[in-house]
Amino acid sequence: MMQYENRIVLFLDILGFQKIIDETVDKLEDKQERIEKLYKSLLTIKAEVSKEKGTSKVVTQFSDSIVVSFKENDSKEFMDFFQSILSLLIKLIKQDIICRGAISFGKLIHTNDIVFGPALNDAYLTESTAALYPRVILDRSIIDNLKFQYKASTQDMVSRMRFSSGVWSTLNVDTDDKLYIDYFTGALSIIHDPSILEYFKELRKFIIGGQRYVTPSIKIKYGWMKNKFNKFLDDFPSIQSEYNLNYEYLNQLGRFEKIK
Repeated sequence: MMQYENRIVLFLDILGFQKIIDETVDKLEDKQERIEKLYKSLLTIKAEVSKEKGTSKVVTQFSDSIVVSFKENDSKEFMDFFQSILSLLIKLIKQDIICRGAISFGKLIHTNDIVFGPALNDAYLTESTAALYPRVILDRSIIDNLKFQYKASTQDMVSRMRFSSGVWSTLNVDTDDKLYIDYFTGALSIIHDPSILEYFKELRKFIIGGQRYVTPSIKIKYGWMKNKFNKFLDDFPSIQSEYNLNYEYLNQLGRFEKIK
């Protein structure tokens, strides 16, 4: 008999997907480079969120959306969940793709064939009505629930501390008081080699390119990214000592120019 399970669920949506699709065709002629790039991006999504087989995680991808969920007491998923989302957002930005999403908790049925339930409805509505910008948001109660579940699964204080620091290194609080996966400052927690410089160069270039749009619904998204990028540079002198980065990389990051 099929029953609801208590599951953590991520609903993720690729922004501007229709426009990306339109760019794969020019005057009824296929643009192979754009097709390859889109195909590679979709493979990136699937590969990143499908890691760690053997847990309760289930992944469903359809067109421009993806749903990832796992049981609330699946401690194997706790540690890597937020870092895998952050890693995915970073990899997609490198391919000129941005996402918006929400993480929810509640009743859900999620198999390889079917996904439905109140938790998915909540994640979808939160993504479409509250995320607003290119960010993945979540309620603080989800962190509290995961922390409670992880505490129940281990008595090791070091592991508990590692869990808390690992989760919070990927998160930030936005100006509207919503928690979100931070692919600006948070990137410093998962990239520790020269590619961190390349990432911020590409991110800056991507945001500048997006400023050419005049449509208000698009303009506001790139405006949010610009503000976050500039705030990262403002905060960098005070946060750089918190991250295990080579002095040379820190120096170069500190010399990045703000976006006007």
